[in-house]
Amino acid sequence: MAGCAPPPATSEPQDGVLAVQQVAGFWSLRAVEGGLRCDLSLGNLVIDGARPVLAERCDVPAARQARSWRATAAGFQLLGPDGAVLMTFRRIGMDEFRSSDQAFTLTRAPTS
Repeated sequence: MAGCAPPPATSEPQDGVLAVQQVAGFWSLRAVEGGLRCDLSLGNLVIDGARPVLAERCDVPAARQARSWRATAAGFQLLGPDGAVLMTFRRIGMDEFRSSDQAFTLTRAPTS
């Protein structure tokens, strides 16, 4: 039985990636050195072959440009409108990621 998991996006590798449920959801992106911040929503469902991203109250130019995301073996990538990688994140804790350049942390936003 295949279950009810959403299908993988066409841009996602199929093996050796984090489960979509470990990445999808609401996140707070913050610059390690303070100042820049962004609220991100990483969609769980595939729409037009991609998992959507919504950036709100966002001071981070690369995150503001993101239109979709894909899981990787160690985390995930934010993708631009043309599919180019804008930011790469590596999982460092249960609900925490760090950007590959070490400049940003991403923590799961509290739900109320």
